[in-house]
Amino acid sequence: MKKLFLFLFIAASSAIIAQTIKSKPLKLKYTPPAGWVAEEFGDKLNWEGAGNSLCHCAGVKFSKQHKDGKMNVLVYPSTQAGLDSTKRNFVGSLVFTDVQKFDKTKNKFFSFEKKKSNFADAKKSNEKSFDVIRYQTKIEDHFYIIYAWQENKQLMSPQTEKELFEMINAIEPL
Repeated sequence: MKKLFLFLFIAASSAIIAQTIKSKPLKLKYTPPAGWVAEEFGDKLNWEGAGNSLCHCAGVKFSKQHKDGKMNVLVYPSTQAGLDSTKRNFVGSLVFTDVQKFDKTKNKFFSFEKKKSNFADAKKSNEKSFDVIRYQTKIEDHFYIIYAWQENKQLMSPQTEKELFEMINAIEPL
């Protein structure tokens, strides 16, 4: 009986451990922290190709249920030419409200240009929506645009920002 219990405990523990995903098409590796779910989308061979309702491009969306509103981190890979496309300023009908002010920040894997702003909802006469942080980074010959936000109309708290950055820290280049 003890052996059976030990076996079940080990099996359950193994299932809880986060799985590392290597996405060669997106040139990323990620290990979502507990509670985060990843969903890749778009054409794996052509980042500008078909996508989904978020963007007509490739990417990966991470989401996590939270008592104060769903947390989201969205990563769009891009070539230099793709940076000029407005489609990566959108997440579905939400458009990033650009700001001139930015900070430089980094983690173990990336150096970022970080802009704090908000989304405007194009379906609601560009009404202000969720607070959002946009990170942009360059790795070799390509770029990543990363949006991090919580589906909550309140100002983004430092704790929320910390939780979102925990997900970003779990992403690294291949």
